[in-house]
Amino acid sequence: MVLRTNEEEQWMAVLAQAVQHDFYHLPSYHRLAEERGEGRAHLFVHEEGGHTIALPLLLRPLTGLPGGAAGAGWSDATCVYGYAGPVASQVELPAAVVRNFQEALTAALAQQRVVTVFSRLHPLIPQRGFLAGLGECPRKGPTVSIDLTLPADEQRAQFRGSHRTRINKLRREGAVCTRGEAPQHLGEFVSIYHETMRRVNACDAYFFGEDYFTALVDGLGSKLQLFVVSVEGQVAAGALVTLCDGIVQYHLGGTRGEFLHLSPMGLIFDTVRQWAGEQGARFFHLGGGVGSEEDSLFFFKAGFSDSRHDFGTWRWVVVPEVYRELCEARQQADRQLGAEPVASDFFPVYRRPVSSPVADTEAATIALPHRP
Repeated sequence: MVLRTNEEEQWMAVLAQAVQHDFYHLPSYHRLAEERGEGRAHLFVHEEGGHTIALPLLLRPLTGLPGGAAGAGWSDATCVYGYAGPVASQVELPAAVVRNFQEALTAALAQQRVVTVFSRLHPLIPQRGFLAGLGECPRKGPTVSIDLTLPADEQRAQFRGSHRTRINKLRREGAVCTRGEAPQHLGEFVSIYHETMRRVNACDAYFFGEDYFTALVDGLGSKLQLFVVSVEGQVAAGALVTLCDGIVQYHLGGTRGEFLHLSPMGLIFDTVRQWAGEQGARFFHLGGGVGSEEDSLFFFKAGFSDSRHDFGTWRWVVVPEVYRELCEARQQADRQLGAEPVASDFFPVYRRPVSSPVADTEAATIALPHRP
């Protein structure tokens, strides 16, 4: 069975059978991706003997790529912005069920003429076992979460001392962190987010317009919350976080440059942690570093918890002969233009960014920014 976003009731019924899912799996989030031109959303569902495995993907036609008509009539598959991957009704399923899911998925992708599949995997949901044998699932780097099932004092005891000091100082000096379901500070947050992206030299793909954030609010409703820190009446920092099926995610955030020395994102994280616990959530996932590196961003997040998770991706060449043709056509086109790849590990190769104004920038990068 393959579901589309207009079959929302059925899509949600499938997710309800899963042991765990996140907002990245929701039909409303996939509908937003469709509206942004990121692809046609499909939920591939396999049901057998009371077991269910479901995989959401975005299908994109391979037209207009550098290299000519090699991709005519073909598509590839990717995931929404975030941690997606398969969900299932049990953490471990019978080997025969997994094998039949893989065979059914392969047949469905063949019918859709899909050449490659790329997806980020969810660090908190066991997924690799359902994909074993279909391409590869390289590990990219660690992420950080706060275990909300621990007593509150034990959670805070894991904070780095410097984090606790800054948070306490902010509160003593009157800084306030507030939350809203329908974000009244949305416009200001967008401004702060864009300022942050400019400061860290983020690529154009991360400069979401205000219409994106408005659509996100409309699509996710109460599952999306905006937390802001105000210092002397000025909004110093903000973060969009989601709550879905017991998982709270730090989705996007930013800090005004003039307030960086105060580290107001720490106060947001502490406030979100307390709110999430009150909602009965089990995890507050902070994410990892830029490009999944153990960089200064990762170091900042790592100071809030000892819990670590493996972030990885899934890469699968479904039709090798067509993939080779596409890669060769792209490489030939790059040579003719004098373009050089800027990401040696990019997948699929035929969508890799190059140092040229004609570079294809549609393909998603393999890690989330989550920059505070």
